[in-house]
Amino acid sequence: MAYNNYKGSRNNGAKAGGKKPALPRINAKIDRLVDNDTNLRAFASITVGGAVAVHGLRVMDSKKGLFVSMPSYSYEDHNGETQYADYAHPISKEAREDINTKVLDAYEQALEESETENEGEGYGESEDYDSNPDEAPSFRPRM
Repeated sequence: MAYNNYKGSRNNGAKAGGKKPALPRINAKIDRLVDNDTNLRAFASITVGGAVAVHGLRVMDSKKGLFVSMPSYSYEDHNGETQYADYAHPISKEAREDINTKVLDAYEQALEESETENEGEGYGESEDYDSNPDEAPSFRPRM
């Protein structure tokens, strides 16, 4: 018996009407930016419909660009090979696209905030301040 098939389900009859049920609201938050030599850029969390939180999403960088990886675990299959499986994952293409968009938007915002915080770092009201430095200041490269 499917969970949606009980009496009083709000999705009851969604297929009969030909309409897809609306996606729940998804909020994304970057928990931590990662600055290292791997393709991992950040850890993120999402809330789904204000009712469920999913932690451990990863913003990854690849040759094709940034993407969101869902939280996963590894195990050995019957051949002794390491396999990976998601703890949680979107059910539809639309849900995956919504999660990717929200997480990547949050990532870009976190990067901007991080760069703004780091701008001018080390340039306080000190006697050592040189208004004509010989070299340009060194900032953390954009990920």
